Amino acid sequence: MSESSAQQKKLYNLGYLIKLTAAAIKGTQPPEPTDDADFEKLFKICKFHDIANTVFYAVEKLKTKPEEQLYNKWRDERNMVVHRYMIQTMESTALKKAFNENGIDFMPVKGFPVCALYPKPDYRYMGDLDYLLREKDLKKAGEIVKGMGYIPDEVDMFHHDEYKKPPFMVVELHHSMLSASSGKLFYNYYKGFFDKSKNVGGHEYKMSDEDFYIFQLVHLKKHYDESGTGIRSFLDMYLINKKFLPNLDKDYIQAEFEKLNLTQFSDFVKRITAKWFENEDVESLSEDEMYIITSGIYGLDRHRFENYKKGKTRGEYIKDRLFPSSNWMRETYPVLKKHGWVLPFTYIHRLFFRSIKRRQKIKNEIKVNRKQG
Repeated sequence: MSESSAQQKKLYNLGYLIKLTAAAIKGTQPPEPTDDADFEKLFKICKFHDIANTVFYAVEKLKTKPEEQLYNKWRDERNMVVHRYMIQTMESTALKKAFNENGIDFMPVKGFPVCALYPKPDYRYMGDLDYLLREKDLKKAGEIVKGMGYIPDEVDMFHHDEYKKPPFMVVELHHSMLSASSGKLFYNYYKGFFDKSKNVGGHEYKMSDEDFYIFQLVHLKKHYDESGTGIRSFLDMYLINKKFLPNLDKDYIQAEFEKLNLTQFSDFVKRITAKWFENEDVESLSEDEMYIITSGIYGLDRHRFENYKKGKTRGEYIKDRLFPSSNWMRETYPVLKKHGWVLPFTYIHRLFFRSIKRRQKIKNEIKVNRKQG
């Protein structure tokens, strides 16, 4: 196969994946595959974007289906997410009950509110259960979570404490909506955000629909700028724009977008999602679209390092990577808020922690830097 034919086949499969995703979400009959369709590659790309379960709802309607073994594997992915969502729902109910009984104010964020926008909640793969808490309640909530069988994974670091329960449950208890690495503008905007939310009964809080909409775009922008983010994130925004935006206070949203420099990015997201999921116009894919598609669900280290280095000399880049700002360190190591004198020791801990726990990321970063000379 010539290079141009291979590229044409690749672009066809990427476009066909978008069409299958759109059909699944809209409940329409998907187009039948041509001879260029490669279901093995399509399945791998779906896994890369955490949308295999979503796309299966279109694949099962095809007359020309994948070969049996692959079809069964694809169906198993869908069934696994159905099972996973059921367990996550039960765990969430238990956590909410425990927080209420122990007087802990909490606000569910990210996954669950977004899942509710899909045709069925299990159409969307959900990784973690995320809750925003008041910082004073983090330790108490952590003890409750441990009492429910969760094991601390990363605690007293970053803007959340993470707990895991085998085989797949992950709970993140946030004391801030975003980390300091999100940038000063976003980070400061969400400081004390709990006070903007509304009590919806007991100790549970909820942000307004307008603030939910704004946060989803902020969260998308953060990941897009850092290391990229993929199809599922844009699919989320398509559904949010379609089902939420028509009934929201658009003047308020626009005013907040201007404060956050998000107006242009909001237009970009609307344009991409309409092109993909409304018009299904995928005959050609722009550089921006390829950036999204090659990013996968969690982005790429290559994108992260390339984006991070923009506008920096090699010396500035190395200094920033080894010794982040004291503000960033304070959010990563909350102990610094009361004991600033331990800053040098936290730099040492960070270097050792990263070299042990994130060894592969460091290797990838060094590899990218060498390639770029």
